Amino acid sequence: MIKAASIRFALLAAILPAAGGATFPATAGATLPSVVHEKAVLESSRSSVPAGAVLPLDGRDFGAGESYVLRLVGALREYDLGEVEADAEGLFSIELAIPGSVTPGAYQVVAVAPDGDVAARLDLTVLEAEAVAPEGADERPAGEVVHEAAPRVARADEMPIERSRSGLEWGVIGLLIGGAGGLGLGLLRAGR
Repeated sequence: MIKAASIRFALLAAILPAAGGATFPATAGATLPSVVHEKAVLESSRSSVPAGAVLPLDGRDFGAGESYVLRLVGALREYDLGEVEADAEGLFSIELAIPGSVTPGAYQVVAVAPDGDVAARLDLTVLEAEAVAPEGADERPAGEVVHEAAPRVARADEMPIERSRSGLEWGVIGLLIGGAGGLGLGLLRAGR
């Protein structure tokens, strides 16, 4: 039984660093790093916006004077939206242009810090771009029939998907899998 436990621990210790997970400190009393950007907040008066429109965006509790890259992140696509710099109080307020080429669906506006960490997130639904009718388009010949479009069905690229897990989460998942395997092995041996 001890041999199986040591094999599981060795396997877990080898897998976690390779998967980008946390490594186990060799010294007693060592702590895991804390989250650096846990207070920054992105806010908007709108929760949805058509592609090609402007989104009012406010940021607070950011690093004073630091620049952040803004991105629109979906399940399958990511769009760079530019860069913003927080003022001396860690605030900013901008009108963010959403590209007209964005596929409608669920997205997050993320602010990426200079160290590459995501400092803040804001959920956003991007709607279809508003069609601009040419002048005189409202005038139709008498008797013309206008057909309604079929209802829209969500596509896979419009569905939100969790993009990543922290090393600690992968560590817990690995421990649960290892524990379940050890319990199953123990039950098999006990049944003999």
